[in-house]
Amino acid sequence: MSLNPRQYDVRELRSLAGHPRAVADGAPRERPLRPPNRNRAEQTARSAAFTEILWRQRGLRTVTDGERPYLTEVPATPAAEHEIGEWLGYLVDVGGHLRSRDALSYYAEIGWITPAVAKTLARRLPGYESPRHDRPFTPADHRISLVSLVRLVSCASES
Repeated sequence: MSLNPRQYDVRELRSLAGHPRAVADGAPRERPLRPPNRNRAEQTARSAAFTEILWRQRGLRTVTDGERPYLTEVPATPAAEHEIGEWLGYLVDVGGHLRSRDALSYYAEIGWITPAVAKTLARRLPGYESPRHDRPFTPADHRISLVSLVRLVSCASES
């Protein structure tokens, strides 16, 4: 009688070896989770957004050390309203209402916006539909928020 390695039960072998790696449903995970695939189009879009930040900041007044917050009031121009809608829609779509409100509070704490701006923007969050699957914000999501804030600041300086 010979043993065929293809007939081995992977879960049984792992339990015998004392290896606890299994997902919630009990099925073994063959490979560790990988970070999401960052394709060239996404990398190009992110690079273009950060280049836009630099160009917009060059057109603004010079910022001295400690000069914060970046956004002291919500601009009332149509371009700013569009940008606010896109940005808040993105936040809610990624993290849901609660995390989005927390992110706005965090931006006020670190000086990107004033607490009054955070409250004004947080009042608009319930107008956006909740996502079916939300996730915690990543540093990349916060960078996207910074891009949106720079766009809003430039809208405020143009009016």
